[in-house]
Amino acid sequence: MTALVIASIMLVLLGVLLRIAAKRQAGAFDLSDQILYADTGQSVVDLLVSDRYHLIGRPDYILDEHGEQVPVERKSRMLTHSGPHDSERLQLGAYCLLVEERQGRPVSRGRLQYQNTTLDIPFDDALRGRVLAALAAIQSCTDVANVRRSHPSPSRCHGCGYRTDCGESLAR
Repeated sequence: MTALVIASIMLVLLGVLLRIAAKRQAGAFDLSDQILYADTGQSVVDLLVSDRYHLIGRPDYILDEHGEQVPVERKSRMLTHSGPHDSERLQLGAYCLLVEERQGRPVSRGRLQYQNTTLDIPFDDALRGRVLAALAAIQSCTDVANVRRSHPSPSRCHGCGYRTDCGESLAR
């Protein structure tokens, strides 16, 4: 009888943990948010394109929150005390630029959604300047024949689309 009670308690706890994990995975969109766009990844129609900035991208979502369009980027990691990576902020800022160009009006913020929390990131002059500087730096390197690897991480190489062509790839 004791084993049956313990097994029942364990099943209930497992159910609770699975439900918590499912809610985190599903995301934390407020029901008042209207999803205007979702990256299906299935066609080039889903791409946001900016001729002005020479930029192409696909945010995971664009929400309409009380008339304001908010690009959302979901991350598969947990947010730690160190906060968002600089690259995550820049990526979100690039999506803000794309949404601005698409809708023809300013975007004031974007959203980074992690497994354990969601952060609204202001798209202010500072972030806009950093995104534009990064774009200029990238565009100035388009004629460079060989770009060196900038990290010591095999996992980053494994996820890179250039890993088969890169002489410095750590993914082998």
